[in-house]
Amino acid sequence: LAPAAEVRAVIERLLAARGEFLAFLEKQLRDRALAEDLLQDAFARALERAEQVRDEESVRAWFYRLLRRAVID
Repeated sequence: LAPAAEVRAVIERLLAARGEFLAFLEKQLRDRALAEDLLQDAFARALERAEQVRDEESVRAWFYRLLRRAVID
């Protein structure tokens, strides 16, 4: 795949799992509005860093790491 196609594939996989990510954040934060804000910010960061993902299969694990760090911060 060309780099643009790879980035698009990463974003599509993340968006497809949006509900799962939101549920994870809600469980961690116990605040839906805060979880939605954090998820939005995480998606923005992911857009900036999507080319860092080496393997399309590791997209979810990579994004969960990003979310966990965001919750800690």
